[in-house]
Amino acid sequence: MGLLDRIKHAGFRPQKTRLQIDWMTNTDERIMQRLRGSEPETPTVIARDLERSAEYVADRCRQLAIRGLLVQREGEEYRYSLAELGERYLDDELSAEELEER
Repeated sequence: MGLLDRIKHAGFRPQKTRLQIDWMTNTDERIMQRLRGSEPETPTVIARDLERSAEYVADRCRQLAIRGLLVQREGEEYRYSLAELGERYLDDELSAEELEER
């Protein structure tokens, strides 16, 4: 049995490559996935769940909100939720042109 056969037999599946844009990071997609179907969260809570620094996640959330992928909710502390555009991105319904324009 060759290496490829062993990998397939072990249950590994090819990963689907999602649309990536220059300004996006791997953490951006993880943030959006974390917020999908959940209540608005603070960057601190998201950072803890993703094992990233709160400052880094706060910056990425701001960038995603500026581009319309997240919605920033104001209150005592900023909270973020997934915007309709973010849902479309996660559902692979967003073209590269639409995302690059942001």
